[in-house]
Amino acid sequence: MRSVLALFLACSMLLILAPPLCAEAPPTMVLDPETPGVEIGDKMRFAPGTGDTLASLADRHTAGHLSSSFDETVAKLRPYQPLWAVVEVQNGAPAEGRPPDDWVLASDIYGLIALDVVLVRLGAETDQLLAHDIRKPFAPGDYTVTRVVSRPFELRPQERALLLVRMVHGTVEALDLSLERSAFTRAKGFASGLSLAGFYAFLLSCLAIFAVFSAMMRAGTGFAYAGLLLLGLVFVAYLDSFLFRWLYPARPDLHLPVGLVLLLGITALGFLAALLSLRLPGSEPAVPWGLGSGALAALAAILAVPFVPPEIMAPLAYVLLAAMLVAQVFAVFQWEGAGDRMRPILRLIPLIALIGLGGVTALALARSQAGGLSIPWTIKGTYATLALGIMASLSAGLIDMRRAHAAALAREMEAVRKEARTTRNLLDAERNYARMRDLADSRRMQMASMSHDIRQPLSALRLSIERMAREAPQDTRDHLREAFDYIQTLTGGQLDVARDEVRAEAEDETAPYPLSLVQEAVGQMFRDEARAKGLDLRIVPSTQEVRVPALHLMRILSNLVSNAVKYTHGGAVLVGVRRQGDNLALQVLDTGPGMTEDELTRNMKAWQSGTDSQGHGLGLAICHQLTRQNGLVLRARSWVGKGTAFTLDIPPEARS
Repeated sequence: MRSVLALFLACSMLLILAPPLCAEAPPTMVLDPETPGVEIGDKMRFAPGTGDTLASLADRHTAGHLSSSFDETVAKLRPYQPLWAVVEVQNGAPAEGRPPDDWVLASDIYGLIALDVVLVRLGAETDQLLAHDIRKPFAPGDYTVTRVVSRPFELRPQERALLLVRMVHGTVEALDLSLERSAFTRAKGFASGLSLAGFYAFLLSCLAIFAVFSAMMRAGTGFAYAGLLLLGLVFVAYLDSFLFRWLYPARPDLHLPVGLVLLLGITALGFLAALLSLRLPGSEPAVPWGLGSGALAALAAILAVPFVPPEIMAPLAYVLLAAMLVAQVFAVFQWEGAGDRMRPILRLIPLIALIGLGGVTALALARSQAGGLSIPWTIKGTYATLALGIMASLSAGLIDMRRAHAAALAREMEAVRKEARTTRNLLDAERNYARMRDLADSRRMQMASMSHDIRQPLSALRLSIERMAREAPQDTRDHLREAFDYIQTLTGGQLDVARDEVRAEAEDETAPYPLSLVQEAVGQMFRDEARAKGLDLRIVPSTQEVRVPALHLMRILSNLVSNAVKYTHGGAVLVGVRRQGDNLALQVLDTGPGMTEDELTRNMKAWQSGTDSQGHGLGLAICHQLTRQNGLVLRARSWVGKGTAFTLDIPPEARS
């Protein structure tokens, strides 16, 4: 019985002591000096940072008590808790009088907060290779361009050493560490610097060209997106730590607030750009109100950054950024500038980029590297695609809009030419009619004059013949009397006909016509000149009919509109008709510099013009002469610095 109990206790002790005795011995990583660089993550052993000393970690590593799984160890960490990674390295070069070889530990972990590297040689000799922490002032020696690197360490051929790495992860929990030869690290840094310089130079050039193009096209939306993309490029530079390096290297406490301000600034400008790019019908006021509210919320959050803790402000910034991305997707599908064939492609480019940016943001929030994906260059690639897609879409849209505008302008010019030809033909016809009427009047006056002049000699001749025919037979005297009566009837009838025709023409000299004919003709005459000056020439046509001679009314109105367009340098010129009592008031209103009472009185006189005028001063005088001639009244009121109003009163007798 005792022997059985002893055997049971021995087996139990073996089971209890089995795990320590069977702990897996950590591998030694043999370094080949001929290999420029090698990843070391798969050879490392891991432990949470709980205040262990270097000696304790070294002992635990040697005993095989550290975890071989990075993911399992990270899963046990609290946010921003340190993580230790340990690996034993050996210079694999043969010991044949070869000098020591040097290596550098390089990190490509995105968003790393702290990285400490310690080398422990046999005999407990320790060497601090790196003490990097972004919460401390910027240390240029910790970087080659954007990579964090340790200072070089040397290993003699076949020499072993223990490499201990302490990490505090930030944005992404990843393991991307490598041991590289110093020359290889310098070459890689040089290539990375060239790539970054090319990236920023290319995109800055594209943004400059796009901004100049938007200025030439007078496109406010293009300017807004140029500013948005420029601010986005500044944020990419912030992620590369260039702002920390160049603007506030001694103030690491500013790094996180600066990032939040940039992110919120991008959000506010993104809402504004989306608002400017939309062509919204008036029946959907909620959409522009929502976009404007988003921009105001982002601006208010910027003001709150110095007072609100980052752990509260950062989630709010992410929510606003997500809302802005949704607004941009909505805006992309509202762009109507591009042609029908290009519009789906130009919509797809920024849409894919926006989805990619959202994916990168989701990965950052999930603190995942998504395999071997390089988040810094993924962000740059997404930004470049987004920037080029937006610039291409807006540029194509603006060009297409300009082409459509030019085509519409060409059609309008052709319509104006046709109307001008019609107007010219009408004027020619009216001139021909006036000429023929004058000729007929002249012939009629000649006939009337001849009839009038013949009456006296004819009467005298009748008296003489009647005296001479007193002795003639009665039949002869009757024939003579009938002949003279007929002749006198002809001459008197001709005078009556001429008088009746003159009276009829005086009554029906001008047929009634609508005022809109004269208004639209004058509008066509001056619309191009007003558009060239940036003025809004508005014609409000009237269907009221008048009997004022059309040429006279056109001369009056064209002189008034010509002066208004000539002296108005900004704003609008309005031509319209309104009733004032029994009269019709044809008005020309402008937003020009206005005139004083003395200037207005002087300009009404012939050969008197304003001090800034290049004319002869006849325009308003001609208007007054024609209005008096046709029984009309021209009134004027002017306000210095505000504009002038001319009113032509048309009484009832001058209308149909």
